[in-house]
Amino acid sequence: MIGRAVVKIESIIHYLFNFSLYFPKRVKIYGKPRVLFGEKIEFSENVRINDKVFLHAVNGIVIGKNSTLSYGATLITESYDVTNREKYMKRLHKGARIEIGDNVWIGANVIILPGVNIADGVIVGAGSVVTKCLTKKNSLYAGNPAKFIKEYQE
Repeated sequence: MIGRAVVKIESIIHYLFNFSLYFPKRVKIYGKPRVLFGEKIEFSENVRINDKVFLHAVNGIVIGKNSTLSYGATLITESYDVTNREKYMKRLHKGARIEIGDNVWIGANVIILPGVNIADGVIVGAGSVVTKCLTKKNSLYAGNPAKFIKEYQE
């Protein structure tokens, strides 16, 4: 049944937005996530994407094996350059790819900003805002901005 649902979702997305999403084996989508520029998303196997997830992938998103994006998680790969007034006034964007490692759990309502890389085995606590790369494997990060809390054993 899941296979049929994925094929149906893919064909509807392709029809409406003229792009296709590639889903490897065992990618599970729950509820109604929102996807922009889906052709630039790379899913590994056994990825879980929950309801209300928003993926803005103009600069690309990579999601590693056995990773979960919980309810309401937002991944944005582009924003305005507010450090340069001229670019901001012209509404010029800056952005970078987001990469999520294997066995990562992104908590509910987490926001991940452009250019972030998340190491394997990381848990990001609910409601966190990730502005920088999370580099310590098998660790818990939380807060606004997300900070290292502790390391845990596999």
